[in-house]
Amino acid sequence: MKHAGNTSDFIEIRNKELLMAFRKVLKEKPQFDINWDFTFVVNTPCSRFWISEQRAAVVISAILRGQPVLQAMRPTKREMFLEIYSRFIALRIDHPDAPLNDLVFMAVNSPAPKFYMKPRHAREIIYKIKKGVAPVSLTPPPGGPCRQRSAAHAV
Repeated sequence: MKHAGNTSDFIEIRNKELLMAFRKVLKEKPQFDINWDFTFVVNTPCSRFWISEQRAAVVISAILRGQPVLQAMRPTKREMFLEIYSRFIALRIDHPDAPLNDLVFMAVNSPAPKFYMKPRHAREIIYKIKKGVAPVSLTPPPGGPCRQRSAAHAV
């Protein structure tokens, strides 16, 4: 569960990618409809799933144990975790001896088909970025947008 004031390590990178997706939609559609076109923004592919590896591991582990964790989630979050779970299962087939955390790490840090957020939330983030309230990374971290696993944890 997310707590008030809790921030993720990757929020600045997510905001930067969201801003880039927004600008791309603006270039492609000169007549931007604020109520409709944020749907295009959130459906833009991005570099990773914007959830922590730890939270994803907790949810995947619960799914594997048969706990009904997905029923309490919002549809977009449920859809995201189902996609991460399907990638986890595919990785597990390829790497049957790998630990759960390593497989979840690879699944979460693989390219995501979309941002998995509501258009309204994307609009709020973009407005905060434009006002200078939301953090946005101007440069990606060393090694690209995703954190790199150490060689000791490589599968």
